[in-house]
Amino acid sequence: MSVFESLREHVDLAGLAAQYTELRPSGNGHSGRCPHPDHEDRNPSFHVYPDGRFHCFGCGWHGDVTDLWAAVNGIEPGIGAALELAREFGIRLPEADPKAQEKAEERRQKEASNLKKAERGHDNLRRDEKVLAWWEGRGFDEDLRRRFLLGAHDGNPIIPFWNRGRVEGFVKRRLEGEPKYELPRKEKFLRGYRPLFVPGTSRGEVFLVEGYVDALALAALGYHAIAVGGTHMSAHQLDELSRIPGTIYILPDADESGGKAAREWVEKLYPNALICPPNYEKEDSDD
Repeated sequence: MSVFESLREHVDLAGLAAQYTELRPSGNGHSGRCPHPDHEDRNPSFHVYPDGRFHCFGCGWHGDVTDLWAAVNGIEPGIGAALELAREFGIRLPEADPKAQEKAEERRQKEASNLKKAERGHDNLRRDEKVLAWWEGRGFDEDLRRRFLLGAHDGNPIIPFWNRGRVEGFVKRRLEGEPKYELPRKEKFLRGYRPLFVPGTSRGEVFLVEGYVDALALAALGYHAIAVGGTHMSAHQLDELSRIPGTIYILPDADESGGKAAREWVEKLYPNALICPPNYEKEDSDD
């Protein structure tokens, strides 16, 4: 776990932001006027999400606890701000040599770059009526599309590959042709492998599904949801799941391959996983 990840884990973003602006509950998160010193926000355009990130839709400012701390204190974001924030809150950080800190900073910059790409894809959605109608047909209203930065590119829906508040890559959902989902090669992901798709938080009871849209829908309803991205679970994904402290409820796709995958997953995750019976029907089984 890097310095930045430790701070995301131990510093409550909403609590920190509330020291600088009045926040009110908004959906699964909070909203209020932007606390950035250079933004005179007359409307509550600042949103704090439960996955540990914030975004101001007025000035475009976004980030995590380290970015918030840096801006309100007038210091450069990065490893220096992270160390100062840790001292302020009395958080003991994992020991890291300079090379490890440099690597963490490089990864953080890539995360920031991916987030900007996600925002551009979300902006494109306003100009693509077909893709916009596709998202709306699956129950993702404007607030949810904005929360998850759902977007469009070349006539297809684009899903930021969320993993606990970080955009690790992008998923293209083809409206025509096969395969329906197009993902980057595993080497293109920030960690060098494809992690779990976690569009929110993963504390307590967690629901495990195959598809990305299914996980987004569960997260929109307030559940802790994770998607594997198909029926095959990699060793890296299994390792991530094995570190989740709560019970994992597996929601299999209502087909033969989904049932087989669910049985394999529950064996690998025993005794922390249970299979939920597939007594629900999807409007679109392709998701």
